[in-house]
Amino acid sequence: MANRTLADHIMEFPNVLAEDHCRMLIERFESSADQEICERESGHSFVQLNLTQHWPEQSKLLTHLFFDYFNKYQLSVHAAFWPPRFSFEHLRIKRYLPNGRDSFPVHVDVMDHVAARRFMTAIIYLNTGAGGETVFPNLGVSVEPVTGKLVAFPTNWLFPHAGLPPQSAPKYILHTYLCYPALDAASAPTL
Repeated sequence: MANRTLADHIMEFPNVLAEDHCRMLIERFESSADQEICERESGHSFVQLNLTQHWPEQSKLLTHLFFDYFNKYQLSVHAAFWPPRFSFEHLRIKRYLPNGRDSFPVHVDVMDHVAARRFMTAIIYLNTGAGGETVFPNLGVSVEPVTGKLVAFPTNWLFPHAGLPPQSAPKYILHTYLCYPALDAASAPTL
């Protein structure tokens, strides 16, 4: 087995979600009253919907899809120390408008004690558009948003990344994290 680089731990899987399913999720998101604005001054800006909370039937279906691709990821990178038990953080749909403001500047997905449970990130792009790439500036990697594509990568400080602003049309993503189980494992949903 050849030596792996950090960039090899950013994996793309095309066509994991059918185009008509992606379109249905976008249309349902746009007609939902459960959207919430997420903004930080000099930070990220987008609108999201907690799919796990508001659409449990879709959450169950999509959690199994994410699970399948996390398993493929684990096998591909030969992750010998993958936790035997884990849970999912809530699935969320996020929308970034081409308004010059919506984006997610360079960050890592573990920055405090609460988020330290996260060990993997996964994003499914729900549409294709100009701009809106997920970039890993320290690793020279740029992932183009293409309808139905999943990208997975570790959450830690070795993988700073940014969600660039879309250029001409809104960008929609489906997003979740894999998490280490809570100390009281009986209280955490696991697979």
